[in-house]
Amino acid sequence: MVYFLRMKIKITASQIQKQVLAPSMQQSIEILLLPLIELNTAIELELQENPLLEIVEDRSMTSQNPIEDLVNQNLKRLKDSAIDNSQPAYFSQEEEDSEEKEITRSAPLEEYLLQQLRIEITDLLDLKIGEFIIGNLDEDGFFRMSCEETALMLGLKSAEIVERILHTIQNFEPLGVAARDLKECLTVQAHFKFNDTTRDLICKVINDHLEELGRKKYTEIARKLKLPLTTVKKITQEIASLEPRPARKYRPTDTNIYVRADVTITKNSEGEYEVRINNDSIPHLRINAFYQNMLKQPNRTPEEIEFIREKVKNGILFIKSIEQRHQTIRDITHYLVAYQKDFLENGPLQLKPMILKDVADSIGRNESTVCRAINNKYVETPQGLFPMKFFFSQALSENTQDGKSISSRSIKEEIKTLIEEENKVNPLSDQDIQNYFKEKGMPVARRTISKYRQAMRILPSHLRKT
Repeated sequence: MVYFLRMKIKITASQIQKQVLAPSMQQSIEILLLPLIELNTAIELELQENPLLEIVEDRSMTSQNPIEDLVNQNLKRLKDSAIDNSQPAYFSQEEEDSEEKEITRSAPLEEYLLQQLRIEITDLLDLKIGEFIIGNLDEDGFFRMSCEETALMLGLKSAEIVERILHTIQNFEPLGVAARDLKECLTVQAHFKFNDTTRDLICKVINDHLEELGRKKYTEIARKLKLPLTTVKKITQEIASLEPRPARKYRPTDTNIYVRADVTITKNSEGEYEVRINNDSIPHLRINAFYQNMLKQPNRTPEEIEFIREKVKNGILFIKSIEQRHQTIRDITHYLVAYQKDFLENGPLQLKPMILKDVADSIGRNESTVCRAINNKYVETPQGLFPMKFFFSQALSENTQDGKSISSRSIKEEIKTLIEEENKVNPLSDQDIQNYFKEKGMPVARRTISKYRQAMRILPSHLRKT
């Protein structure tokens, strides 16, 4: 006897619990991610989209707590209908008649990757790890940190989850992004681009003979792999078709990158450090009372009233997001001043280990919030202009003889200084640098020195010799 299963297609309703970010929270996160220059662009775009927002020309009228006063003022206008009937000069007839020019900006690589991340991943912890990885890509699109270092900075017990999220991001578009080195970048692309017959051989050449390939030693590669020379040259052409810099198409072609400090640290006459948010170039916003006055007009339709109320709400949230961004950066910088005072006094060699978790616990914020706040932000210090990420580094597993922890960033800076001042005829080897640190009572492993040197793109001693 034969039984047949009958299949039906039907629609059923089910209840599930899912965490979804509110629109106000999404906007706050987007504003927090923006550097100073892009924040001005975002404000211009918001002014175009929301006619109820206007720029406050006279800043002397603003109080010490402008956002709280603004929110209370506009809520009072809506509830009590206490509306100012004066029309501001911002919406003059001359400006209304002038042609509006739409402001556009191309999406950077990080924003494109974040869009893919939020589609692929829903778990909040996985999202936080993914945002950290994307926020720490270098100009070529590489992720130069190890999974162990990332887990340590995020306060995670295991690096396995970091490894899993990293592999997920590496499969995003552009392929090979977030790779830790050139071999991994090319291997990821090869797995997607080539079929099974050639993929394994190409990956073997990439992983085992990439250095020889760079020196064009095709005969030596053919001998080791026991392949015809023509096959090796064909493989070389296939590898040459891969992209060694995944972020190339998403980075500006102009190598001159102009940055503006988001916050400035200065030393006053009493020898104390002061923190100032550089918001002079950021226009102060408020809600236009002229449009709110339309709410009292009896001939307005419910749709018009709802539109005005919605724009008022969006405008207040946008202004509040900007102020929250300033406050978060201010709190992080105050912690930086207190913790990294030796750096401010003596320079990068005195940098202390500092991780996201310590800062987040101190200022009462989430680690992901701190990570977003320092992304693409710069701080002007008495020692010069630095990215805020510069101050975040983990401690080496090896400690000094006096029991103090060593910042990996300070070790990198000292290695860089030693190599810059070395004798070019007889350059320092990794072993020489290790001996230098050992004499200072700082036991740094030779493999650690080699890893840091490669991360800074410094050649080995035999290639630096002149």
